[in-house]
Amino acid sequence: MKKIVLVILFLATGLATFAKQNKNKKKSASGNDIISVTMHRTMCFGRCPDYQIEIDNKGMATYSAIRFNADSGIFKKNIGVAKAKEVLGQFKTYRIDTCKNEYDNRIPDMAGIIYTVKYKTSKKTIYNAHFGPAFLKQLAEVMDAAGKKTDNSWKKIANTAIK
Repeated sequence: MKKIVLVILFLATGLATFAKQNKNKKKSASGNDIISVTMHRTMCFGRCPDYQIEIDNKGMATYSAIRFNADSGIFKKNIGVAKAKEVLGQFKTYRIDTCKNEYDNRIPDMAGIIYTVKYKTSKKTIYNAHFGPAFLKQLAEVMDAAGKKTDNSWKKIANTAIK
């Protein structure tokens, strides 16, 4: 009889611990939601375009043409919540929060990629993403496709891009 009671207590304790761990996992996953992602392509020693793209979770894309672009200024466009969540979801899928903060730059003249990912309670910045994992370059292409100014449907909100 004592063995049965002991086994039941052991199982109850194990189930309670397991339930608490699952609850904590759900909390940490929801607290790690991405609010916005900013990609800054820096200039090189030549005339490489210097611009910044920000996409937030509400569907707004902001394109800031800083130097050596066809247009100058800051432009906004609603790309839609679905498209924005798709882009931000790729950053979450690749676990960008586990990347290093900086990767060594081996080619000084190469235009850089800097990511800034804003979460509800924190911010992650990755410098020299060109030299990091290959998916960081793929994410740059995704950001360009979703948020680079390519037509006249963008609304200009400022004449000069502030860095």
